[in-house]
Amino acid sequence: MARSPEKKLVSKKHKARLQQEQQHRKMLIIASIIIVAIVLIVLAYGILDQTILKNQKPVAKVGNTVIRSEEFIKMVKLERQQMNGQAYQYETYKQFFGFDEQNTAYFDSLIQQIQAQMAVPETVGATVLTNMIDSKVIGFYAAENGIEVTEQEIEDAIQRDFGYFPNGTPTPENTVVPYATSTMSPTQYALVTATPTVTPIEEVDENDEESSTEEEVIETEVVTAESEDESSVTATVVPSPTAYTEDLFQENYNSFVENFGKIGLNEKDILELYRVQLISQKVYELITADIPTEEEQLWARHILVATLEEAEAVLARLNNGEDWSVIAAEVSTDTSNKDRGGDLGWFGKNAMVTEFESAAFKLEIGEISNPVETRFGFHIIQLLGKEVRPIESSQLDQNKQTFFNEWLSNEKAKYTIEQYDDVWTNIVPNTPAFGDFQ
Repeated sequence: MARSPEKKLVSKKHKARLQQEQQHRKMLIIASIIIVAIVLIVLAYGILDQTILKNQKPVAKVGNTVIRSEEFIKMVKLERQQMNGQAYQYETYKQFFGFDEQNTAYFDSLIQQIQAQMAVPETVGATVLTNMIDSKVIGFYAAENGIEVTEQEIEDAIQRDFGYFPNGTPTPENTVVPYATSTMSPTQYALVTATPTVTPIEEVDENDEESSTEEEVIETEVVTAESEDESSVTATVVPSPTAYTEDLFQENYNSFVENFGKIGLNEKDILELYRVQLISQKVYELITADIPTEEEQLWARHILVATLEEAEAVLARLNNGEDWSVIAAEVSTDTSNKDRGGDLGWFGKNAMVTEFESAAFKLEIGEISNPVETRFGFHIIQLLGKEVRPIESSQLDQNKQTFFNEWLSNEKAKYTIEQYDDVWTNIVPNTPAFGDFQ
């Protein structure tokens, strides 16, 4: 009978060494797994940081409201696209008015300005971020005061921008403020001779009465003959314009949305842009509703010279009874009005330099000032009229914008506003590039 092999005895020392080796292998495996995991996490974070997290980073904070990178990037691309569109429009104007070298140079300068701005993405980005902050503050005010925009108002605005009026083209509103032209007083008539309107009077010769009658008869006969001829002629058919249907409007709108999709904006973004724009418009109209539309204005004329001695000489000549218009045409350096007596027309506050305005508003009608020094020289001023008149539309718009800007600055001061320059300057897009008009 065969003998069973004897069992090999393992010493405690050898057993301990085996356990240590197993433990080392286990630790190496765990360490390798940890290293691989860390590498994967770093890679994943890098990918996320350049995609999802990048778009979620805050670029600014207004109160408790955060402006995220995604929204900022879209608005910068939109701004750059609009700047390209403006440059293209200037280029079109340049081609249209290319016969004048001055016009060509002017439009070239405007295009170059846009190009210079777009060449520095941070310049465009800073403007966009400021506008976004302003919109947030205006939105806060609207929410506090119950100012809202309905879906119907957004739809109406879109249709209006596309020239589509399903309920009929609206009648244009009259933006001109009715105003009765003032009649010059006897004092003003004495100062400035009004130019009469000449109505030609047709003299009738009795001897020509018979011939005139004959001409009328002949003319009547000719007209009758022509009418008979025309009745036998086939009328020319004029093609009617293609009706702007809802389907055509929708096609144009879809093309518009598709074009915006090239810079990363979808239809939801477009509707939000319209909503923000309409909210801002309503707030603007509310804030500027009480801006005065009338003001006290002056009608004045002046003679401008270079030195005090010349101004005193002009004043002496006027005091000696010489005609104002003759002196103005002879010595005034203001070539824009010297040949019409230095007439400045009607103007209100802030239309003239401070020294001129201050002196003019102190005068009575007909009164002539002492020499008034401004950066342009020395003025002799005569007041021709003073009354409350409507403010011109361009000046009124400027007054409203100035008032609104001051209001907005005060409103922004109510909030803690933070801009994260280290974030937005690193992500501000440089596309679309200048010249990309698509």
